[in-house]
Amino acid sequence: MRRYHHIGIPTTEAKLGETHLKHLKVFVVSQEKSEFGVEWMRFEADAAVLISSASSHVAFEVADLASELAGREILIPSNSPSDGVRVAFIVENGAPIELLEFTDPTILAAARRARC
Repeated sequence: MRRYHHIGIPTTEAKLGETHLKHLKVFVVSQEKSEFGVEWMRFEADAAVLISSASSHVAFEVADLASELAGREILIPSNSPSDGVRVAFIVENGAPIELLEFTDPTILAAARRARC
């Protein structure tokens, strides 16, 4: 089962409330801070996981990330940007899609409460 989670929009401008994910070389404003589930991403110039400074993405929660990745074109391999969650990006008809698997049920519950 897939469940809509957020939309990610790249920006070149610093945003209030950014968190720096040093290991990914990206600054993000969590979708949990947005009434409409918008995640802002600002990449460092040498970010290895640069999706595209011109491409937004849609993200979906999945129950089993590994099975969702089987047979797909993988843009960014499975990784853990924060505790309790694994993510990967695939390409669907040329568009980047983020898949998230919450490995800690308490983090999943908190994420869902934040969006209500």
